[in-house]
Amino acid sequence: MIRINKQGKITAVVTILLLVAVYLVVANVKIEFKAPENRVALPAAVQGSTASVKNVDSQIPKENDFKKVAETEALRLKMDENTGHFTVEDKRNGNVYRSFPNPESWAKEKISETWKKHLVSPLMVQYVDFSKNILQAKETNLAADGGRIKEVQMIPGGFSLVYELPATGFTIPIQVKIENDYVETKIIREGIKEANMGLVWVRLFPFFGAEYTAAGQDGYMFIPDGAGALVRFKDNQLNVNKIYDEAVYGQDHTFAGLSNNRNKIVMPVFGMKTGSKGFVAIVHDGDEYTNIVAAPAGVLSDYNWVTAQMNFRSSFLQFTTRNTNVPDSWGFIDYNRDELFGSDRVVRYYMLESQKSDYVGMAQTYRQYLMKEKGVKPVTVSNPNIPMHVNFIGADQEDGLVTSRYLNLTTTDDAIQMVNSLHDKGITNMSLTFKGWQKGGISAFGNTFPVDSRIGGDKGMKAFIDNAHNYGLPVYLEAEYALNNTGGAGFDEKYHAIVNLAGRNQKVSALYNRERTPAVSYKFAEEMVKKDLNQYKAMGVDGIAVNILGQKLFSDYNSGFGSTRDEARDVQERILKTIKESLGGVEGKYSNLYALPHMNYIQTLVYDHSYDLFTDEAVPFVQIATHGLVSYSSEFVNNRQEDVHDFLRDIEYGAEPSFIFTREESKKYVNSFGIRYYNTYYPYWETFAVEQYKRYNEALGDVQDQFIADHKTLALGVKETTYENGTRVIVNYNLEPYRSGDLAVPAQNFVVIRGGASR
Repeated sequence: MIRINKQGKITAVVTILLLVAVYLVVANVKIEFKAPENRVALPAAVQGSTASVKNVDSQIPKENDFKKVAETEALRLKMDENTGHFTVEDKRNGNVYRSFPNPESWAKEKISETWKKHLVSPLMVQYVDFSKNILQAKETNLAADGGRIKEVQMIPGGFSLVYELPATGFTIPIQVKIENDYVETKIIREGIKEANMGLVWVRLFPFFGAEYTAAGQDGYMFIPDGAGALVRFKDNQLNVNKIYDEAVYGQDHTFAGLSNNRNKIVMPVFGMKTGSKGFVAIVHDGDEYTNIVAAPAGVLSDYNWVTAQMNFRSSFLQFTTRNTNVPDSWGFIDYNRDELFGSDRVVRYYMLESQKSDYVGMAQTYRQYLMKEKGVKPVTVSNPNIPMHVNFIGADQEDGLVTSRYLNLTTTDDAIQMVNSLHDKGITNMSLTFKGWQKGGISAFGNTFPVDSRIGGDKGMKAFIDNAHNYGLPVYLEAEYALNNTGGAGFDEKYHAIVNLAGRNQKVSALYNRERTPAVSYKFAEEMVKKDLNQYKAMGVDGIAVNILGQKLFSDYNSGFGSTRDEARDVQERILKTIKESLGGVEGKYSNLYALPHMNYIQTLVYDHSYDLFTDEAVPFVQIATHGLVSYSSEFVNNRQEDVHDFLRDIEYGAEPSFIFTREESKKYVNSFGIRYYNTYYPYWETFAVEQYKRYNEALGDVQDQFIADHKTLALGVKETTYENGTRVIVNYNLEPYRSGDLAVPAQNFVVIRGGASR
């Protein structure tokens, strides 16, 4: 009987569903499966304000209503007073760039009405309601918020206006102007007003240049993932999770957030190319508080778009107890309530000439920007041979029975012998860096002078430097001023560490013994550096290898030495400038490009992309932009993961060779606190290092001061890099030889062509 009742219920339910389906068909009710409203930030909800103006028009602006407001020799700017949208015509080629999606494809757009309002809006915002106990970020736009425009004014080169969002209570003044070959958009920080809500971020003209994917279209977005990556236009409706959203200069760990394995952004640049039309955008001001956001067709809409997201607040974990021993999960999410980050937010969109509309043209434009706007100078070279960058590890520590055990790996006498041996074997141009020279070795952060007596002391280091100078070789000493676990220079974690907004000291996992090392307030680090400079000078040191300075960027709420994130960048640059002016040289590591004006050399300049499903192709954008402005290497040659491939990539990217050596075998430091290298034992590597250096020098000796003029793919696995002096370097990654006409490149090898001849 029970079984009969269950079957009867099932039959009834099925019958009802069938009747509903028949009714819907007869009544011609339209069923629409909408794309996700937003996947940019999962905690955020898309706002459709009940207070917005009714019947908001979700249509592309009519360009016939636009009026010319400014003109340069290259560009013509028009604007729409009803929306604040604008168009820029490149008079050199007739290309038109719009602050809104390309209208030719608007009729094809099938996205929800909410996202249509996003697409046509000149700005989007995210906000939180601080009157609520639980803070959930929400997103809206000018149209959905019942927004209006006021105070439209013409200014030299463009226009200014004020956007008002009545439902959320925001007032956001902006400017748009053209100069030379770029259009500049600006959010005026001092004019931003809040009423009911707290502003989290703003995307101003987020769909500038947005393009639909057309059959056979040659188009892609450039994103600053690692050294650079391309996201090609594809007609793909299954891209539901493919969105790029990363912070410029990496995550600010003072504010808790979800981490990932992507390479950090080292430069505030993005761009787009479609056919012979292209632009590159550079965040000129406010880059410390910017995320680069990109979405290909099939995500959120059927347009490809990439933009700069200007952050004014950030979430953090507010703890419910002062006990620092409890897990970090014991707290709740809050935002910085009493401040808006930073100053004005400025993005420059450079319009590219037709023949330079690809990623190479974008990188060359950024190079010119670095020289003109940031004061970066081209390198000068006196030696026709490239330098071999040679690093020595003096010492480290490991766990002992009672206290840490000292590991003596390379004395100054050992290093002298290595340098002499390499020089005798024909390596006459080297740049030398000594690591782990402080008391306690490489993992003793914050210690500097005197040099540990167990590796030679001050006297031994002076002898090493003098010996190098006899050969005309520069010497750098590595010192970590941004972390401190020794109390060196009077550091006290209670007073001199970086503090997050929850009042806890910021710590970094920089070692392999699970130690969480306090991060030093940058202003205190500046004092430490200044105190040490005279001792470096007396020793004859040519520069300092700074590690984290220039590599990581944290906000600091230390009451005595604190700095906002943009101020922290200024302090870092000031430290680097002081070192360079005092000693002559600065060596960076994984450095962000804001440090470029003060760097002589960057060890492990970012050289790859993140290998996720989002990107289609890695490109050496950073190297194209910086070759000829700074010397750089990738990974240490004797620490490569794929020897042949990584060597060929160095040749393709114009990277100089770098090695790291110890006199002791690697097994001696396998359990050390601060070292993890495959093999640094010098006797094992000496012959290989000499042979490998000669190959680097063969390819790159004549171009070490040259700008990269072109880079392209000749065939699958075959790349060509061309320098300004006409030198072409062709690299074949394949297991088979490459042949094209008279050109032949052996398998997994390279060919250099100068003046029409190969060698």
